Amino acid sequence: MEPREVRTATKAQTADLAAAALEKTLGRAVRRVKYLGGGSFGWAYFAETDGIPGGAVMKACRTAGAAQREARELRLLGEDTLIPVPEVYFTFSATPEIPMDFICMQKMAGTDCFTHAGKLLCSKAKKAAFADRVTDAVRHWHRRENDRFGLIENPAFADWFDYYRPFAAEVLGQARDLTAEKNLPVSALEAMERAWAAFDGIFSEPVKTAALIHGDMNVMNVLSDRHLNPTAIIDPLESKWADPEYELFQFRNLTGDRFGLYETYKKKYPVSEKCDLKTAFYGLYHEVYAYVLSGVRVDFILRPLIRRMNEELTKAGIP
Repeated sequence: MEPREVRTATKAQTADLAAAALEKTLGRAVRRVKYLGGGSFGWAYFAETDGIPGGAVMKACRTAGAAQREARELRLLGEDTLIPVPEVYFTFSATPEIPMDFICMQKMAGTDCFTHAGKLLCSKAKKAAFADRVTDAVRHWHRRENDRFGLIENPAFADWFDYYRPFAAEVLGQARDLTAEKNLPVSALEAMERAWAAFDGIFSEPVKTAALIHGDMNVMNVLSDRHLNPTAIIDPLESKWADPEYELFQFRNLTGDRFGLYETYKKKYPVSEKCDLKTAFYGLYHEVYAYVLSGVRVDFILRPLIRRMNEELTKAGIP
């Protein structure tokens, strides 16, 4: 597992690259480009052009190959979904003149449910209805099954743990190196080591179903209107045929608990006996994995994951 090269253009430079990529592909002028938001791996821009009535979103994918992967994921998720996902118009591969990969896709209605903090002031009833709609949509994807586990482009594993155990071991090795270099808090590595020593107990229940997962189901990637009616789900990340519970830790990241997403899913749908313990493990290891790949450490996400991992281990009587 090697860190991916993250292209270093500024947001302003990337806006110009987005316009250039759109003009080169469509042969039509771009009138306006506006930054919408983004994270460790990508930035999204709204572009107005006569080539696409109503405009489009140009997502700059700052690591090689990510645009093509995400486009495949969006298309697969969009084949059968209860909440819309963006239609992909085309992907653009970096050139010497335009050194950035892009996905050009449909502009979806609504705003995200994290940075638009006023949505937290909605009534309990609206939050409950929101949680119902989102968890139903995720469960709908989880009902799609495959006979092998792994990334959607190469699901080669007959057993989930044949895929996941080596992956987690590699993440732990990277965490040890990062801690030695003083780039990861000692508390993160200590929690990871504590959990790793108990791996067989934490994951003692078999995973029987290779379910389709979105891969990044936090509230930043759910759009809604101001009344919390969901309008779209965006930005999958390494969608997999996986243990469906590998999806659930993202429900608790950012402000997810304020909407009750995780608890709503658990009340409505069957989960394993050790779901809380498993998702704590999945969440912490995934966040360190994201740091390894992107070089961006998000401490306001990492710290609660460390705390939750330790709490769940203690609750389970694991030293």
